[in-house]
Amino acid sequence: MYGIEHFIPTIDSSYYTVDGEFVKNIRPVVHNLIFIRKNRPKAELKAILATSPYPSKIYHHIGNEAAWCEICDKELMELRLICDNTLSHPKFISQEESELKVGVKVRIRNGPFKGITGKLVRKSKKYFLVKSFVGLGVEICISRWCCERIEDEESPTEEKPNINI
Repeated sequence: MYGIEHFIPTIDSSYYTVDGEFVKNIRPVVHNLIFIRKNRPKAELKAILATSPYPSKIYHHIGNEAAWCEICDKELMELRLICDNTLSHPKFISQEESELKVGVKVRIRNGPFKGITGKLVRKSKKYFLVKSFVGLGVEICISRWCCERIEDEESPTEEKPNINI
């Protein structure tokens, strides 16, 4: 309506009604979560969001009401790719839960998810790539053989345990 580019993470949902009718629909992963392209001044975007008939809240950095939580275009493209139900069956978790999972930081070397980074986590004899975004965590099943270990950018001098993946 206002020409704002946006993305809503969705998931396919199907169920049977009481009458036995099969219903298939698409629903948002997280209630009231939408990613918008910040291609206008903040004041203009706030005014547009205020006119919406639906209540909205903008994610802010903790302790700083002026700084909006932003993700770069690369992260948004990764989120869109991971959320594509035709390529994988993602499991959506909270951002806090995804950050608590223990794993090795990896980059995917080949396949449709090539270049995506995240944590490789082992669970129930399977491997999952866990990726955190603002307000959302995504977990996809992946082969450990298509991943390469990468070092953390935050602490390059810190000694890392030798873990083979």
